[in-house]
Amino acid sequence: MKNKTTFSRFILVVVVVFLSAFQPAKNSHAQGDHTILSMGPEVAYHNIRLRTVETSDLSNASNHYEMADLKPLSIIEKNIADNLESHWTWPEYTLDMIDSYSPFLFRTKKSREYEEVKVLLLINSSGKLSGYEMMTEVDKGLKERLDYLIRKLPELKPVPGFDSYRSEAFELTIRK
Repeated sequence: MKNKTTFSRFILVVVVVFLSAFQPAKNSHAQGDHTILSMGPEVAYHNIRLRTVETSDLSNASNHYEMADLKPLSIIEKNIADNLESHWTWPEYTLDMIDSYSPFLFRTKKSREYEEVKVLLLINSSGKLSGYEMMTEVDKGLKERLDYLIRKLPELKPVPGFDSYRSEAFELTIRK
């Protein structure tokens, strides 16, 4: 009986994730849907928005991964990569982790004045965070808390099926 319930829940989760990719983001977000939503080359989750950004500053150096080095992606990771139109994907728990830091980021009187914070995350050709740039002018305390959050971000995973993996940039928007 327990296996049937677990299997039913698994099927339900797969269907919800699959259908959420085709659901308009505006309607889903208004209804409080907490799944990953497709909005072109971006992903929305709770008060988090992550999108791929074109920059000319990134080098075109690329890494070649052996097929043995590539690990299979979960359905959610594959969905994130497809929605971002990227050859890199964030681990499944990343957006939830960032969202959990929101109260920490906006906890002071000064930081509560901001409705949202935008950060440009620079990823090197190995999938590691190589730097970031603040796109929103923020106070010193909020900048330090954002710096702490960014240091905690995991390495990105290469999406199987690409010949090479180049540097990329993502714009991270966190709303309170």
